[in-house]
Amino acid sequence: MLDAGSWKAAVLDLLGGGWTFARVGPRRHEDWRRDAVAVMTLRAEDPRRWHSLNHAPEVREDRSGIGAPFMGWSPDQLGDSLYEVREASARQLLVALRGEHYRAAGIPDFDGRRDRLFRSSRQVLSRFGPRARYFTNVSEARGNPDVDLLDADTAWECLSVYTTDCGLVAVSDTEVGVFWAFWED
Repeated sequence: MLDAGSWKAAVLDLLGGGWTFARVGPRRHEDWRRDAVAVMTLRAEDPRRWHSLNHAPEVREDRSGIGAPFMGWSPDQLGDSLYEVREASARQLLVALRGEHYRAAGIPDFDGRRDRLFRSSRQVLSRFGPRARYFTNVSEARGNPDVDLLDADTAWECLSVYTTDCGLVAVSDTEVGVFWAFWED
């Protein structure tokens, strides 16, 4: 059973290191993209008041200005950069975000940590229920909802103020979660 403690442990296991972002907000609109933008721009609070992360350092130089790691996208612009994937791909991506270049191959001792990381991934996604929908900015997912995202060698539709970013948006009938990792060269 997922509760505040197991949620926090799973989120920290997956996204606790590096430049990461993990936040959930309420789903208030039929167009979930409006709620995702609210989460990304720090204008939504977790309805359960569970743990969240915003470990992305601010980058100014006219790229941020909103105090959040993401650009101020409109819902339409956001939707043009996200591709729907099924839950198995979403679980893989949450694990891969832990690794260098968003690949499980970049996770130290991945073979020894694999089962635990996938357990954490299942826990995080269980919050959104069996009817949840998942979206990513991984270009390889365009037109392929079953893409293998564990070690994808691809490009990303960057949504942040950083040079590279990769992530997942989870959408249920009541909540929207945003899970992201960033890299700046």
